[in-house]
Amino acid sequence: MLAAAAGCATPPGQDGAGGLQPASQTAALTSATPSPVASASAPSSAAPSPATARGLVVPRPDQAFLLQAVDRVEDPVLTVTASGRIGTYPGGADTGDRERFMLVPLSPGAKTYQLMTARLRVGGEPWCAGIKAAVLHAVACDAAASAQRVTLLARGADASGAATFDLVVGGYQVEVGKDGKVSLKKQGSAPAGTRFRFVPAGTAGPRP
Repeated sequence: MLAAAAGCATPPGQDGAGGLQPASQTAALTSATPSPVASASAPSSAAPSPATARGLVVPRPDQAFLLQAVDRVEDPVLTVTASGRIGTYPGGADTGDRERFMLVPLSPGAKTYQLMTARLRVGGEPWCAGIKAAVLHAVACDAAASAQRVTLLARGADASGAATFDLVVGGYQVEVGKDGKVSLKKQGSAPAGTRFRFVPAGTAGPRP
């Protein structure tokens, strides 16, 4: 498994000591991160099913949602941190637009997507989840970039009956540890160590 890509996020607009950051730093969404070492996942016969199976309904491109990790303390959701990484934040907290995403198919009816920020904009443009230096980042969207291709693999329902899924970005399974840190594992036949569920979050902002 890759080394942890991002821990529980510092609330947007704050530095690690709780002081306010300049708005220009918060909006820049840039980060210089050393590249962790990848390891292949172990084979398994319990392969996940395609996203269309077992009741998983993918939100429309105009629907915003939170991506919440299942069976983790504080119900963490993915969020864009001030450094531009994608980390987590407690599900009961509100970090504003940074934790709202939307899925846009690469072509009409396609089952491969780009995961975009639903309302967060930089220079009027949304950002996309992508693999950068072996870490999950928010990056400038590029539909031709394989590192930004997102697939969902259905994993059945959680205890509440909500459909769950593996989140795969650029060929890597996105996982959230018990400490809330995000990590990546090269996709194989084994299910990911973390299941996610969609939490509706209103409508998405306009796309250019």
